[in-house]
Amino acid sequence: MNDASLFDRRFFLRLLLSLAVSLLVLGTLVSAFTGQAGGGAWPRLLSVLSATSLLYVGLYALTGLIQAWLRGLRYGVILRTTEPAVPGNWHLFLVSMSRNMFVDMLPARLGELSYIAMLNRGYQVAAGACLSSLAISFVFDLVALALLLFLLLLGQLLLGSLQTWLIGSFLMVALLCLLLLVLLFPVATRVGRFLQESGAENLRLIGRAVAFLESTAATLARTRRAGIFGPVLLLSLGVRLVKYLGLYVLFLAVASPSFVGIDTRPAPVLAALVSAEASAALPVPAFMSFGTYEAGGALAMVALGAEKSASVLIMLALHLWSQVMDYSLGIAAFILFVFSAGRRRQAVARTSGRGRGRLLVSLLLLLVAAAALYGLFELRKVKKLGMLPPPSTEQGRLLPATARDRDPLLASLHGFIVWSSNRYGNHDIFMFTLPQKKLVRLTDNPHTEYFPRISPDGTRIVFCRSQEPWVSQRNYYAWDVYMLDLATGGERLIARDANTPTWSADGKRVFFQRNGNTFVSHDLATGREEVVYASGKNLPLASSVILETPSWSAARRQMAVTLRGTKRMTAVVGPGSAIHQVGGGCQLAWAPDSSYLYFVDHGGRGRNAIFRVDPETLSRTLWFDAEGEYSHEYFPKVANTGDFMVYGASTGGHEHDRADYEIFLWPVGRPAAAAVRISYFTGNDCWPDIFLTGARPRRP
Repeated sequence: MNDASLFDRRFFLRLLLSLAVSLLVLGTLVSAFTGQAGGGAWPRLLSVLSATSLLYVGLYALTGLIQAWLRGLRYGVILRTTEPAVPGNWHLFLVSMSRNMFVDMLPARLGELSYIAMLNRGYQVAAGACLSSLAISFVFDLVALALLLFLLLLGQLLLGSLQTWLIGSFLMVALLCLLLLVLLFPVATRVGRFLQESGAENLRLIGRAVAFLESTAATLARTRRAGIFGPVLLLSLGVRLVKYLGLYVLFLAVASPSFVGIDTRPAPVLAALVSAEASAALPVPAFMSFGTYEAGGALAMVALGAEKSASVLIMLALHLWSQVMDYSLGIAAFILFVFSAGRRRQAVARTSGRGRGRLLVSLLLLLVAAAALYGLFELRKVKKLGMLPPPSTEQGRLLPATARDRDPLLASLHGFIVWSSNRYGNHDIFMFTLPQKKLVRLTDNPHTEYFPRISPDGTRIVFCRSQEPWVSQRNYYAWDVYMLDLATGGERLIARDANTPTWSADGKRVFFQRNGNTFVSHDLATGREEVVYASGKNLPLASSVILETPSWSAARRQMAVTLRGTKRMTAVVGPGSAIHQVGGGCQLAWAPDSSYLYFVDHGGRGRNAIFRVDPETLSRTLWFDAEGEYSHEYFPKVANTGDFMVYGASTGGHEHDRADYEIFLWPVGRPAAAAVRISYFTGNDCWPDIFLTGARPRRP
């Protein structure tokens, strides 16, 4: 095998490894994101992230590149005191940029060792020189941090706003710097001299370790005598200043659009950023510094007068943006490092290594496949939570409703239809009266509202209101359930952290979903709540399985539900904890008299159709499939009288929050063509319900 072919093989192997690392890191970032922002914090965090200024994020990335270049220059200054052949500034920049990624990836700052591995294995720099330059750089990073803390203290003293916690942080970092300087130089030099005189390097078992320590100590001693501490300190200060400049810009990008009134002056912000960095720099085994970084920064912000929840959200969003950018730059730098290191190393042909090379290729391909699946799985979890930004307020327009207003069926009905619509910018609850054909806006709130359900007597509705101005309907969290009195317009909060409410048959209780995996019954008179079903508790399901749009039948003591977890399916639960699968699809619900179930599944003209299920045999039949262009059915709801059904339908769009669903009314048992279109709006209309009174028109 010639040198060129060997180089090509190694190039291919490194390319595979780089790809696998990239996919794994990106997947892990998304996983860390979902883990840190799960539950009710999701909507607020997503709102903050989506509102972040991308221009400022780009400026932060630019400061990251400058910071890595300064780090590379500092490494070069230190290495040139002991090494005859030091990689150029470009190569040291790549190592520095990659090191920035790895140092956060591994707990307790073990990622610092990536610097040694890359220089030693990639550029053949002596291990002792790598370790000594890393140690000196780490200490001077802390010295620069201590100097910045001292300047902040001095500034607070002059302004008369001294924070005592900053004194503790400065003293802790200063003492740590002093301890490390003593250990690195007087102690390390004496240890090296002792090892050299003792001849311990000749011992069989520990000889290599002793020799390495002796070499490192000698390198540290030569570095001290080289007189480079002044330039190293200046470069370290430059690294810190550029770093905090970038973080300050990123803080403005995150906080300014979403937190009106937050203090964005440089002094308090830098105090919080320095505190966060000091906490993250401690040898605490935190993955990607999540937790330690947020704790240090949020505590500092609270001490400076910021609100607690806002402080945590800002620091978490800032950390996530910084991780995304740092890892993107780090991955790119690492790939370039792999290529450049491969060109510097001399290829050695070994025929015997062919089999081993094939095995390595196979393992790397498996790693790439596993990493890709992992990353796609994590991204899919985020996508399932719905749109990050709200739909455009200018997307919809009202259309003429001539056909609806002339329809004789609507003129013969008495009652009303309610649904959620974003025709005024965000989703509010609307009512369409019959036979008057008058559209009335029931709610006017800056937060998102959906899933209205009418009480059995038709006097009230319950609905969901988001805890933040924008929450996707695909998100199971951060919703509250409210009740609206239709006669007075008065609203009443029923339950916090509640979603998709329904009524009991007697109107005395409201059922809802909580935390995605719990089905709760709420007594309206007493406010007492009772958990009916909960995944991982009284159901033989993992706690991560979602109980979506649960519907309760008091007559049968059963819950109709869509289960979302490792596998999506519709099912009937009960009596007890028995689970009876209906099939695929979603939005399984009971008829008003519990004589049948109905749900949405694939199989219609526009992909979707509505199916009817026998509760005894669980056999299903195609019940309704609309004709014409609006044949993607969704959100079905049978009237209290059982002889009409309202539903939403689009021409093909499926997304709950933005697709152009229109509301239709179908006389049950009539041909599909008898359905009447109720809404005429090109935005989003969804989740209708209907209440009817009086005599019913006869079916032909």
